[in-house]
Amino acid sequence: MRYEKPALSIDQQIELLKGRKLVIKDNARAKKYLSNIGYFRLTGYMFHLQDASNNFLEGATFDEVIKLYQFDKKLRAILSEYLERIEVALRAKLTNKYSINHGFFWFTNLELYEDKDIYNSINLEIRDKFEKAQEQFLKSFKNKYPKESMPPSNMALEVLTLGKLCRLYKGLINKDEKLEIAKEFNLPSTILSEWFIYLTNIRNACAHHSRLWNRKFAADRPTIPSREKYKFNGDIPTDFNTTIYGVIALIDRLLASFNPENTFTKKIEELIEQCSVNPGFMGFPKNWNTNAVWKY
Repeated sequence: MRYEKPALSIDQQIELLKGRKLVIKDNARAKKYLSNIGYFRLTGYMFHLQDASNNFLEGATFDEVIKLYQFDKKLRAILSEYLERIEVALRAKLTNKYSINHGFFWFTNLELYEDKDIYNSINLEIRDKFEKAQEQFLKSFKNKYPKESMPPSNMALEVLTLGKLCRLYKGLINKDEKLEIAKEFNLPSTILSEWFIYLTNIRNACAHHSRLWNRKFAADRPTIPSREKYKFNGDIPTDFNTTIYGVIALIDRLLASFNPENTFTKKIEELIEQCSVNPGFMGFPKNWNTNAVWKY
């Protein structure tokens, strides 16, 4: 089967949507959004307003689609901001814990890893970034210490992507330093590794401006702890580890371990109220206002 759909002009796209019974009151406004955001990207905010034959439900409007798009954009910004705080905390903890006991070049020590492939991948990336240094701090270090073939940990971890950073943590042997980091995040190290990798997928979706609000994230689904010491209270739906509701809960739990006074969930709740969206599409339970997991 070949893809043979003809390309449509913006005006034709508007007529197509109208033909499917979407209410568009302002053609000029619709044309602006379709020109600058794109028909395909906006369709992600239309599916729940359509029936099986792709016709829109009675009363569905283009303004409603744009409102959801704008909500999603603000949601990505909030998640990105607080995921960055978790990422920075992980970088700091790895350098602080391992450098004290094993020196600033600890990441080059194969004996600290249980996964040789991760050791090779991490060191290859750091060496490559060092040899082709673009950041000023790496250039300055190379000029001052020309005999060094690798940068120290406090610089090396800065050039790793979040994905590589999370896999570095996962690939380390479960010894004192790794367990101390997990303890500071208030989770077992195996579960913490899963959470980091899962949240990397969310951060990547935010970075690529992908839709979040009604999306399921099934890849690398994390374990939800059941032990009394670590378990969540409140409403935990069966799809908790695939929805944005679950993502928010995981981020909140990690933030609380090192910044309990943060306003992350407050901003999420205010955004939902401000934009009047239905949080059920994000996996929120019906009584989330009083029984969301971060209320406990």
